[in-house]
Amino acid sequence: MILGKIFAKYLKDNFGVESLKLTTLRKFFRTGYLQSIAINSIIYDYGIVEREDYGRVVANENEIKVLKGNGTEKTNYVVLKNGKIRVPNEIIPSEPQFIIDLGLSNVLTDEEKTSLREQLQLTVKAIREYLCDYNLKFAHVYYSLKLEGKNKVETIDHIPKERAIVLNPYGDVVANEEIIRGSRFFIIGGIVDKGRRLTNATSELARRYDYLDLPQVKITLRDSVVGVPDRINKIVEILLKVINGLRLEEAIISSQSNADKVNRLVRELNRLEKIDQESISNLKNWLKVNDKLFNLALKKSKFKDQSNSS
Repeated sequence: MILGKIFAKYLKDNFGVESLKLTTLRKFFRTGYLQSIAINSIIYDYGIVEREDYGRVVANENEIKVLKGNGTEKTNYVVLKNGKIRVPNEIIPSEPQFIIDLGLSNVLTDEEKTSLREQLQLTVKAIREYLCDYNLKFAHVYYSLKLEGKNKVETIDHIPKERAIVLNPYGDVVANEEIIRGSRFFIIGGIVDKGRRLTNATSELARRYDYLDLPQVKITLRDSVVGVPDRINKIVEILLKVINGLRLEEAIISSQSNADKVNRLVRELNRLEKIDQESISNLKNWLKVNDKLFNLALKKSKFKDQSNSS
């Protein structure tokens, strides 16, 4: 589910748009020009005007040609600041909704609050790759939360329970594609614990705000949480990728940082009795790692004496 695709259908069905010219936008997103136009419409007051112009075709998305620069391809629609045709609220998907519960932020250190703010900033960016700010909520905000740049993320004081799950690394339910795609609300703890002093903080949030009865779901990679990204923005990114069709394992691996990959490699290496070229190749291919990362993991494993042989 990508808002840009929904917006493309709206433009075709209601205005007969077959092409448009792009002059400038505040933000671009990897998921396409139409998604970028949609976000710039909602957040930065861009829109489309009916005006004849020419350019070169740089993309064809959902049967709409996107033009830029100089060229001979004609269009009757141009994207401009304050353009009249914008994303109407009624086509913005009401689900999924991602809720970051900040109810334990009062126990975080200043350093942890800074890290949390950075993760929330990146979470807004991750949401915008597929949906928009209206699909993200911050719950139980008890301190001055100021993010950089303009956003339209809403704050709430309650946790909805209809088709809701809690993402909890200590949960008793193992996530899969069916669970993720069948859920409407995803509750994620707004927790940064650099000193490892907060025990089972997500469950504490659920107890404090009366949603411990919701499924407590953990994301695992082949039966282990080792190597599964735990930053809030990465969790949201994984969920969005699965909702949009990726297998869960593929979504996890494509969202891993180098540190995540190394941690998982060390675990897998330490489980082996010996290593050979076949096992090395299998691990590299599975976790999509290069020789440099693999050798780093090897040096941290029980096979560190063989770190130059791979």
